[in-house]
Amino acid sequence: MSVQLPEELGTCTRLFWTLGNALLLLGVVLLLYVGGVYAQAEYSRYAARGDTDAPAPRAVGVVAREAPVPFTAPILSTASIDGQIAGAIPDAARAAHESTVTRVVIPSIGVDSKAVEVGWEVKEQNGQQVAAWQVAEYAVGQHRGSANPGEGDNIVLAGHVGGYGKVFKNLFYVRPGDQITLYSAGQQYLYVVQERLLLDEEGVSPEQRAANARYIAPTNSEVVTLLTCWPPTGPDKFRQRVVVRAVPFGANAAVQPLSQSNWTAR
Repeated sequence: MSVQLPEELGTCTRLFWTLGNALLLLGVVLLLYVGGVYAQAEYSRYAARGDTDAPAPRAVGVVAREAPVPFTAPILSTASIDGQIAGAIPDAARAAHESTVTRVVIPSIGVDSKAVEVGWEVKEQNGQQVAAWQVAEYAVGQHRGSANPGEGDNIVLAGHVGGYGKVFKNLFYVRPGDQITLYSAGQQYLYVVQERLLLDEEGVSPEQRAANARYIAPTNSEVVTLLTCWPPTGPDKFRQRVVVRAVPFGANAAVQPLSQSNWTAR
């Protein structure tokens, strides 16, 4: 003998059944989306490794070629446009100088990463046009306009201490005497770390920030400059900068004194 349910109860049952299926479908879609995001992140981390043949992850943004003002360094401070470091726009000569470093190996801290060129977008800040520098999320970023190995100048390489890539998460622990190998234009270049600096960047005077920025200025001798933020966590998160400087293997001279230049900090 069957029991006839009231029409109102049957309607509610169908409504809850439909709602339940819709929520289930939504959950599946969200699960697939989140899984896709994490899968993409993991693939990007894999592709950024120096020992893989996968294409290196591209940096965020587009390399711009505009160059209306003299070349100056991007700042190391947190002043930014939409999270990007802002600095003066490189001039035509520097803008035309393409980066050739493709891989960075630092055995002492387990770094073996591809390197990608990072450029800038021209944006307006406080009524002035400035260069908003790209960020390489997973790989090491070589600043466009900095030197390449063998050119006898400053090779500027930056990387994140946090985020998915964390390529320079252990840069703080590099010590003098550690070796760094750069791959560029089909050749390997060996460098030896001369110094590791920890610079205060937040809450310091404009003069101090300008002095900090000179570490990524052009030099009168070949040097590799590696940069990242510090510390990665805590109340003082990212308030300091780790700067590592290395010279070619076999070079007897220490890192040359900072040269006077038109690199400035905003």
